Amino acid sequence: MFTGIIQKTAVVKSFGVTDDRTHALILENPFNDLQIGESIATNGVCLTVVEHSPTQLRFDLAPETLSITALGRLAPGKKVNLERALRASDRISGHWVQGHVDGTARVIEIEAIEGGCYRIEVELPDRSFLKYCVLKGSFCLEGISLTIHGIQDQRLQFQIVPHTWRETALSDLYRGDLVNFEVDILAKYIERLHHEHKT
Repeated sequence: MFTGIIQKTAVVKSFGVTDDRTHALILENPFNDLQIGESIATNGVCLTVVEHSPTQLRFDLAPETLSITALGRLAPGKKVNLERALRASDRISGHWVQGHVDGTARVIEIEAIEGGCYRIEVELPDRSFLKYCVLKGSFCLEGISLTIHGIQDQRLQFQIVPHTWRETALSDLYRGDLVNFEVDILAKYIERLHHEHKT
């Protein structure tokens, strides 16, 4: 379980198929106390640390992960957002995030606005996800807990404050990029309970 509050960013060292035909993602290691088997949300995707050293860490990606997420666009030099799993004693500064990505959205617009902030607009792959989206509601984009600022057709708008822009990999995005998203899990449970109640 995560909260969508990014703790570190890291640069991709390599990503691709290895000799044993495993898809391996290797990042610079910004942490000093990792354990093998630990879960880390990487651009919002819950991945398991399979190797680490003081300078790098490795994740192996399953075919399902590659087919559903935007991690396949990563290349050496790209920056990624990282969040370690929530501890029971931590504050939940964002919202409940599982790291189980629902799909990818396409970046439609990125523009600077007043106050050093940025506006990002993304388009969802289909309208079925809109039932989980409300104005001022929570939405996880690239692992970041964001507040929905606007909804128009299949598009969502977000306003990014300067701190988030500086401390995450959002500044590496371009129009047309695919980004990982996860809708609010509480909205999914409410939908399920409502459906069960009706039947």
